[in-house]
Amino acid sequence: MNESVSKPKRPDTYSLEMIIVLAIITLHDFLLSSTLSIPGALGRLALARLIHLDRIVSSLEFIVPIIIFAAMLILWATEQDRWVYQLAVVYLAWVTLRLTSKVVLVSAIIASRPQNVVGYLLKDVMVLWAANVLLFAAWYWIIDAGGPRVRREGPVQRFDFAFPQRVVNLAGWQNWQPNIWDYVFLGFCGSTQFGLADTLLLSVRAKLLLILQASLSLTVIVFIASIAISVLR
Repeated sequence: MNESVSKPKRPDTYSLEMIIVLAIITLHDFLLSSTLSIPGALGRLALARLIHLDRIVSSLEFIVPIIIFAAMLILWATEQDRWVYQLAVVYLAWVTLRLTSKVVLVSAIIASRPQNVVGYLLKDVMVLWAANVLLFAAWYWIIDAGGPRVRREGPVQRFDFAFPQRVVNLAGWQNWQPNIWDYVFLGFCGSTQFGLADTLLLSVRAKLLLILQASLSLTVIVFIASIAISVLR
């Protein structure tokens, strides 16, 4: 008599990969926190009220990630992977809101040209630009065709991005699937050339994300960086 032996279930690797990616894009919020970025001298400026509001919101920058990641790890351990994906989308929306608010705040600060905070602002420019790349790379990676799990295991939904390997029959590229680095490349292109190089956008949500990414990148590069450099001179 043969008894079927059920294999022990293993925690889902796709959900864990998603948690790790989200943890990486969280780093920019810590680098731009009030203790590392905006000095106390700004309290004497006309922007003090705006900075005060930002500090109130910034008090959540440690609480929200801890709660979200704890919930995601619990859901991952209990094999409720569908909810991990939903929380990932919610958290990306939170980080996007935080990054946008930081770009607006730093723009307002640098427009006032305080001579004693230029070093902080130049650091902020670099952090904001890198965060813009990684944040939208994560967005593209998560939304494309329903997420990494669906892309690898199916059934595949409509693709959001037309990679050349998907639309052209290239020798040696059959059954190709994009990985996280392909989406990092898309994020880099979106922040530098305000387009996605040789990759076409297919869905409305992908186009809207690129509009937001290009707008943030233009603000950081053209406005914040140029004024910071002129203050140094």
